[in-house]
Amino acid sequence: MKLEDIKEHVELKLSKQLPSRIFLDSMRVIDEESRLTAAYNDPRYLPFYYFLGTQVQPESLLEIGFRLGLCSGCFLKGCKTVKKFLGFQEKTEEFYSPRMGRANVKCNFKGEFHVHVGSVSDDGFAERLKATSWDCVILNEEAAYDKHRLFYDLLWPELKLGALIISDYINRHRATGQAYLDFCKAKNREPLVIGTRYGVGLIQK
Repeated sequence: MKLEDIKEHVELKLSKQLPSRIFLDSMRVIDEESRLTAAYNDPRYLPFYYFLGTQVQPESLLEIGFRLGLCSGCFLKGCKTVKKFLGFQEKTEEFYSPRMGRANVKCNFKGEFHVHVGSVSDDGFAERLKATSWDCVILNEEAAYDKHRLFYDLLWPELKLGALIISDYINRHRATGQAYLDFCKAKNREPLVIGTRYGVGLIQK
């Protein structure tokens, strides 16, 4: 399916403003007050990943910025073709255990599943990254420009032809958005942004 057709279908579904609890209430959060936040209840934020998952058919999925696994969990709730999943979370001073994220993925996915917490330069992560030609990547980070370009440059050689990068925070975070636009230009790809809560940019290899 062409990216323009995917965008049209997903935006049509998002326009129906379905309650986010349909997709999220079975998932775990740090505390129940999280379910009252604007982001959690925004029908154009995490439900986007479910609707996108119904339109694509990857066999492998990688998420950079795994955290609670809500984005990938929603995606996997809608997409039933994924056989292998790898989550990556950078270890920082604010680090918390990926235990809840693992549970949120496992309730929607029964295939091969790994989460790496650390640095993208870790040998263990590099080995898992290079062991698969990836069909789909969720880039779920608000990072500095150089770090975002590092993510793109690291991921691109490991993607199959036709693979999809889903880059969130395009409209909310200036450095994230600029890195997306510059990478599209470098790879001769037309930027395609879907109007979610924070703006999601799609790139197809």
